[in-house]
Amino acid sequence: MKGIRLKATLGAVVALAVAGILGGSSLAASSSPASASAAKCPYKFALITHGDNGNFWSVVYKGAKNGASDYGCKLTEVYGSQQQGQAQPDDSAENAQIQNAINAKVNGIAVSDHDPSLMNKTLAKAHAAGIPVVLLNAGCDPADIAASEAMTCVGQPESLAGTQAGARFKTQGLTNVLCVIHQSGQNLLDRCNGLAQGLGVGQTCKTGTAPAKGPACTELILSTPNAASNPTQAIGQVTAYLQAHPGIQAVLTLNTAISDTLVASHPKVKVATFDLDSTVETDLKAGTLDFAIDQQQYLQGYLPIVFLYLYNAHHGNSTGGGSTVASGPLIVDKTNIAKVSAAIKAGED
Repeated sequence: MKGIRLKATLGAVVALAVAGILGGSSLAASSSPASASAAKCPYKFALITHGDNGNFWSVVYKGAKNGASDYGCKLTEVYGSQQQGQAQPDDSAENAQIQNAINAKVNGIAVSDHDPSLMNKTLAKAHAAGIPVVLLNAGCDPADIAASEAMTCVGQPESLAGTQAGARFKTQGLTNVLCVIHQSGQNLLDRCNGLAQGLGVGQTCKTGTAPAKGPACTELILSTPNAASNPTQAIGQVTAYLQAHPGIQAVLTLNTAISDTLVASHPKVKVATFDLDSTVETDLKAGTLDFAIDQQQYLQGYLPIVFLYLYNAHHGNSTGGGSTVASGPLIVDKTNIAKVSAAIKAGED
């Protein structure tokens, strides 16, 4: 999917891709950014997430803003429940933001369904009010899509991403793997459980003491609520665990706050991570980081705006069929990092 990242052509390519998703209809094909802008799109969409404006979420926001600009639509506001320096997302605040968007009678909501038990009922209210909903990043499983009455979810299927990471480790003969969970959330558990499946050690990644030999997948759930808010403490916990369990051959970190430091402090352990930043790019090029799982979060911001536009402009045309439109996973390593460097530099990865 990296071939669609050239900004000058992204909108046109997305229009063609959507046309393919919708069966190649001329209606979808005509919904290009040029025609949308010419019509002076009257729609207002709300983007609501559980993230802050850090390296990851700023890319999501850029995708949404570019999508709105390309189609001539308006983002009423970019909501983020987790502010800079705040340890955890505020799910109650995000849920309130969803209700605020409903009250404002927006024409569509693009939202990360971070706490489905809390948010699905509110999102269903949006649907009942005639407001289309597209989930992004979180909530990308059929049960949550159905319960929220969203048309689709744009994101990375977490179990699949973990499975691909596990399979990659296995081909390298690295079968005793530690999976570091840096923040609460079912999606991170799904990543680790997918890792276990890719390694071929069962359906779940175990907690507790790692065995001396693999194959094994062991979870380490950090006591610090978010590694980015206290990386020194987080790295200290990982370091202590590795020292106590010398049989571990590789570590899968679920964000870059851990991997960036771990690569330098533990050169004898293979390290892989989720997501990309400039440090990950440097480490991949040098070969000191084994690989990264890229969920292409720019698309998680951009595509929901496209889908909401099509729904509003073309009589309820919808995409996804109640399933996930995958924005990843893509395994990035030393062999293909050059292909995504331009996207990272542009803030689109």
